[in-house]
Amino acid sequence: MSRYDLDKRMGILSFLSTKALNKIVRINSPADLKHFRMFEFINATIIDRTESELILKVKDSIKDPLFFPDDHVVINYSHKKELYVMSGVISYVYSVSPLKISVSINGIEKFKDLRKHQRYYVSLTSTIKVSGFVTPIFAVVKNISSGGIKVYCKDILTYDDIIDVEVILDRTNKLNFNGKIVRMAKIKDYYEYGIEIIGLSESNLKCLYHYMKWLNSDYI
Repeated sequence: MSRYDLDKRMGILSFLSTKALNKIVRINSPADLKHFRMFEFINATIIDRTESELILKVKDSIKDPLFFPDDHVVINYSHKKELYVMSGVISYVYSVSPLKISVSINGIEKFKDLRKHQRYYVSLTSTIKVSGFVTPIFAVVKNISSGGIKVYCKDILTYDDIIDVEVILDRTNKLNFNGKIVRMAKIKDYYEYGIEIIGLSESNLKCLYHYMKWLNSDYI
């Protein structure tokens, strides 16, 4: 298993500057939005922006919308033949039907950079079990590779903690593995962790392989 690298070139997170956000994002342009509890992206329109936030509106009705402040989302946005992936947190819900939300952007990365490191931005639910603790820790997976994952959570973990991780890939598939904390950073009210895969069963290896293959075919 290759060692997990969050981002050798730019550190643990590519931070957005005001200049970058204003340069990339155009008002009234389309974007794909994914909530960590949803298995698919939904079509949205960016109707406004500030220095660090995007306001999005979804035209189509959403069955059982579960959008709340502080929820993590991922936004795919294309501009001038480049695909950008933005990670953020919902800061305000204006309305549910139609859905209109404001998202505080934490980071942005070009798709070609993700492909270089064979990492893919996702927004998946996961639980982390730490030895000695009874209650599992809830976390949101922000990107995934064949060597590990990057997650956001509100709990403090320590380097070299050996943990059991479960990631909900879709409605029928779960990925379970033993991992180790190899990176850590504080991002506003959250902690960001890089978790290296150190133990993976054959069945889970096949599950990860098929999921990565699906991500690759979906992104091409």
